[in-house]
Amino acid sequence: MLKKVYNIIFIVLFMAIISLPLIKANWKSGVVSEDENRYLTDTPKLIENGRFNPDFTSDVESWFKDNMGFRKYLIDTNARLQYEVFGRMLNKSNYYIGRHGDFIYATDAMIADYAHLNLRSDERVAQIGQSYQTISDWLGDKGIKFYNVQCWDKHSIYPEQFMASVNQIGDTSKTDQVVNYIKNNTTVNEISLKEMLLDKKKSYEVYSHYGDPTHWTERGAYFGYQYIMEKINEDNHNMYNILSEDDYDITVEDKGITLNGFIHEKDMMETFAIRNPKAVKADKSLMGEFGEDERHSIWINKDAGNDTRLLLMCDSYINSFIVEDFAESFSEVWLVWGDYTKDLDKVIELFNPDIVIYECAERVDRSDAVVEFADKIK
Repeated sequence: MLKKVYNIIFIVLFMAIISLPLIKANWKSGVVSEDENRYLTDTPKLIENGRFNPDFTSDVESWFKDNMGFRKYLIDTNARLQYEVFGRMLNKSNYYIGRHGDFIYATDAMIADYAHLNLRSDERVAQIGQSYQTISDWLGDKGIKFYNVQCWDKHSIYPEQFMASVNQIGDTSKTDQVVNYIKNNTTVNEISLKEMLLDKKKSYEVYSHYGDPTHWTERGAYFGYQYIMEKINEDNHNMYNILSEDDYDITVEDKGITLNGFIHEKDMMETFAIRNPKAVKADKSLMGEFGEDERHSIWINKDAGNDTRLLLMCDSYINSFIVEDFAESFSEVWLVWGDYTKDLDKVIELFNPDIVIYECAERVDRSDAVVEFADKIK
């Protein structure tokens, strides 16, 4: 008799346990999963558009996987165990834990970059390098100075922090190939920030341990701005003001990012704020069609001490960190995203700059656009 009671209790408890995920399921439509940044599957319909839904069974399965009760708790618990116990990152397919615990961002293409598995042929390297020469000469004929700036991803400055499971072949990447060719075989003003950052990392964090792994720190960005400006001043009799550390209010705060909603490692980093900025943002209507892109901007500085107009054709390494710094050094600055490389001639016609800085992050391969534009202007 007692055994029968135990069996009944067991069955009741078992049914309750397996029913809870359904009882606590989400029955609302249009719900967004914040962790996954997507809509969850809506409640399935047996009758759809007046007819029997032939996919009802598979729709129910998809709905249950997305909406079962305690789903978020189970996902978070699994992610926490994977991170704390095994040092793995879940739900963020391009985020990894480096060999010394650093947060690493790496797409498949970036892993190939690090491992040197995607080197270019000598012919392709020469084609890209000579395309930069063509662009530099074309701008030079218009009286415009051209500087090609190469920014680098974290794995090139801190290779020792990358995942131990990825081996590096040789010491030359596909970006190194192009930079070296330009330096040795062209007259292009090539500004590669790699050696400078490798030197600065001995004393400073130029990329963070647990902060945004896709960009440099504000300290690293300041060094980048300073280095680029020094190179420009070498060609222009030191005529441009370069901000010093005394021109900033420098504070320290936690810049560690949060992944999976709970993975957070404190990372106390510097924040640079220009103390007395002279440059102001201006109306983008002068940019014509290019003013419609919210990433673009115009900066005017009546106290720059020069009448030089600078075009920054770049990406987030400059746009998110040091465009305001450049604006303190020149009378007018236009920032246009590198996605518009093929339209550089149109931008030049609108703005008529004195200097063009063309900047790319290592992971942003715009070589096809550079070659295409060079062919266009030949």
